Amino acid sequence: MKSWKDDDMTDSSDESNHDMVDSSDEYEWEDDGIFKDDVKTVAFKPEWNEESEIPADYIRREYMEIKDMAKKYVAPFLPAKSLMKFRAVSKEWNHWIVSPLLSYQQSTSFYKLSGYFYQTVDVDFQSNPDFLSLDRSANGVPSPSLGFLPERVKVLSSSSGLLLCQGRENYYVCNPVTKVWKLIPCHQYYHGFDPSVVLAFDPRDNIESYYHIVAAVPLLGQPVVFFEIYSSQSNSWKRSSSECLELEGTILIGGGFYMKGMAYWNTTSNEVLAFDVKNEIAAVLHVPIPPGRYGALTQIEDELCYVTAYNDGGDVFVLDIYGGMYMSLKNSVSINLGHKKSRRAFEEIPFIENSTVSCSVLPCFNNADDIVVIYTNERIYLYHLREQKVKALRTPRQLNPQRRFIPYINSLVMLHELNN
Repeated sequence: MKSWKDDDMTDSSDESNHDMVDSSDEYEWEDDGIFKDDVKTVAFKPEWNEESEIPADYIRREYMEIKDMAKKYVAPFLPAKSLMKFRAVSKEWNHWIVSPLLSYQQSTSFYKLSGYFYQTVDVDFQSNPDFLSLDRSANGVPSPSLGFLPERVKVLSSSSGLLLCQGRENYYVCNPVTKVWKLIPCHQYYHGFDPSVVLAFDPRDNIESYYHIVAAVPLLGQPVVFFEIYSSQSNSWKRSSSECLELEGTILIGGGFYMKGMAYWNTTSNEVLAFDVKNEIAAVLHVPIPPGRYGALTQIEDELCYVTAYNDGGDVFVLDIYGGMYMSLKNSVSINLGHKKSRRAFEEIPFIENSTVSCSVLPCFNNADDIVVIYTNERIYLYHLREQKVKALRTPRQLNPQRRFIPYINSLVMLHELNN
């Protein structure tokens, strides 16, 4: 079998040792044979013709073994890398794990932050993407550099396990776990070398895995932003009738954030551009933060928040959390990260000055855990708001404002009608 080693990079070289499957056999939907009447739950015995055979995956609840319970009630809640390890258990498990049914169930059941794709943004595509796993034993991808794509790319956006990438002339949507990808048709308008695009994908009630790509395109020389939208269902682009006229004197920051049907973009003026993908309505959210301070969009308690962080001296960092309809200050938290400043860190003048540690907040979605991710020169910290606990991870090289981090969920979600 192939290994989970990175084809170009080394940061995730000790990932798992199991191959990915790009396609899978057909699979019958499982029926547990149980119905409820007004009083109690009873077993239902379906009638079968003599020529008919009971489906191989049909197991009555009273006959279920532990392995069957694990397949049905545990497997969908595991990250993709963990599931791939179980393919070696038996042929039956291998068939189950690569089935479209489990792909759909897992993509709608597992939604914890698994890690970040990160990359230095440059015009000449000199930097390969890489992957930082929050738990190497459970979360990972076989090719962090996305070397299975036909050209070197930049990672622009992520949504429920899918990545949106940009080549020199084309967009690609892929699942980095299965290495399955789709080439997106050319768009009509110029999006730029670092486009403000968002991948909008929600696997729930969407077994066909339809998705949208929303590009916020500024008009040259005018304070107007219009939107070009790609639909995978129609496999075509269109210009939305909606426009935004409220961002005069500001610049959209490349990449974006998708949550609960809405696409969001940061700007250089600390305003947030929002776009309702279904109804095609644009709006601007004003975040009342001090001048010169920047933050990131984060999902906290199932709502959109804007979080900033700064070092208050020593090991104390302050998190300011803005949210609600008016993006007002909801909470301010002081945390001690126990940051140990090394001699090497003190020598890096652009990043540490006056005995304070420069830091930034990384975008994050947390449907399961309310966490804030803080990026300093030496480490990445995960702060759990409810438990008030801090977990430290390694920092991928030096803090660099040109390096972009894209949050990612380790999912088996499938893509249909692929171009190979």
